Parts: sequence; C-alpha cells; structure tokens
Amino acid sequence: MLVAAREIVRTSGFRSLTFQSLAKALDIRSQSLYNYYRNLDDVIESLGTELMDRLYQELIEQLPGVSGRQALSIYAKTAHDYFDQEGPLVEVIYYVHNYPETSPFVKATGRVLDILRRLVRDIPLKHMDHGAYVQAFISSVLGFTVLEIMGFLPEEQPGRSNSFQELLDLHLGEIQATS
Repeated sequence: MLVAAREIVRTSGFRSLTFQSLAKALDIRSQSLYNYYRNLDDVIESLGTELMDRLYQELIEQLPGVSGRQALSIYAKTAHDYFDQEGPLVEVIYYVHNYPETSPFVKATGRVLDILRRLVRDIPLKHMDHGAYVQAFISSVLGFTVLEIMGFLPEEQPGRSNSFQELLDLHLGEIQATS
C-alpha cells in the first residue's frame, strides 16, 4: 500500500493522495483500506516514518569515520540528494507537527536531527550557538531542497548545484579553523 501511496505522490503530487485514489491504484474498494489504516493521517504517518527511516539509514552509512566540517558537508549533501531523489514525497515532512511525540514519524525525524546535533556538538563555531546553528543548518538543507522540488529555483542542474554548494559553504564558514 505504501508503494502505491508513494507513487501517487510522486506522479500527481501530495494533494492527490486520498483514500479514494489509493484504493483505485490498488484496485480495491476504499472501505477495504480501513482494514489497514484508520484514516489518511495514518497513511501519511507511515509514509513519513518510512521516508525518515531511509534517510537515517543513508546518513549512518555515509558518516562513519568522518567528523567536523567534512561530516557536516556529507550530512547536508546526503540529505539534499536523498530529498531531491524523493521528489514531491518530501512534502510529507510538513505534516510531522500533526503527530504526537510518541509517533514513529516524529521519532524517525528526531533520529535524523539527532545525528546533526551530535555532529555539531563538539565543533567550535565562530559566532552562533550550537542549537541555533543546527536549526539554521537543517532549515537551509530542507528549505532549499523543498524549494527546488516545488520549482522555485533554477531548473538547470549546474545552477541548482552551485546554489546549494554556496549555501553549504556559508554554513561551513561558521566553523572555526582548528590549529
């Protein structure tokens, strides 16, 4: 079912995901979906959990043995490329605030953010508080990628890549050089 839900979002956009469209894609009656999910919010929660779990897995595969500026660069590029590859499905992130702290979606998102917090914790910064740096860093990575997916940034790949790298360099420039 989640495969069909992901496909609906990727091909027709997030707003096209309804119990009716999901049932049609599965060639079942929409009432049959209630055997698996209480409502569309449960489907969205499952999609979000899966999305963030896969990102977490990619991050932990990419980050062993690196730290500091290199680790932050890898984190940002991995998240950016992953979200870019997921396309319109990344919009599910906007729904995370609708769920309680006990939600698997919220917990999976927290694990992704905790990796960033751990990476930043021991990095000396020039001006920013570590908490503010984490917030700015993740907002930039997510915000830039969502704007790309929504078509608000240049279509051509070199322009997008250069803009993202410049944004990343701005954040990495906040890190103090160690002697």
